[in-house]
Parts: sequence; structure tokens; C-alpha cells
Amino acid sequence: MLTVIAMLSCKNADAATLLSALDNLQKLSRKEVGCLRYELAVKNNDTQTDYIVTEQWATNEHFEEHKLAPHFKTFGEQAGALLTHSNIDVYKTIG
Repeated sequence: MLTVIAMLSCKNADAATLLSALDNLQKLSRKEVGCLRYELAVKNNDTQTDYIVTEQWATNEHFEEHKLAPHFKTFGEQAGALLTHSNIDVYKTIG
């Protein structure tokens, strides 16, 4: 099993647009084979909005298929210009 933690940031002016794209990605990703968990959290401050996406995938192959899914590619196109920071870490689950 894999655990994926994505940290994304944008200016507050772009927060609603990014949230809409993230919400759509979450809904469609949860329907994918091998998706065990897909959660979205948000934190705002005076100038930016930070999102954390926590995912769990049954296998590395399921995660790789996720990255090729049309809705994942669409999200990348929508979010690319909005993000001020992004970091994605992939962990192999122990136990």
C-alpha cells in the first residue's frame, strides 16, 4: 500500500478555483480501482491558502494508473498556473 501526501498552496484570490478543481479530482479519484482513501484539508492565512491531499492506494500500479487518468491530467492543466507551491511525497506503508 502507498500513502501519498500532496501539499499545495495558492494565493487567496485563486483559492475558490483551485478548490473546485481539487474537489472534482477528489470525487473522481475516489471511484478509481485501488483508491483506498482520498482526503482533502484546507488552511487559510492572510495571503495564501494551503491544501493537503492525503491518499492511500492499494498498490504502486494503482497509483501509477491514477497519474495517467484523464481527470488527473485535467487537474494538472487547471491547477498549474494557480499554484505558488507544491510538494508531493509518496510513502510505502509499513504493516
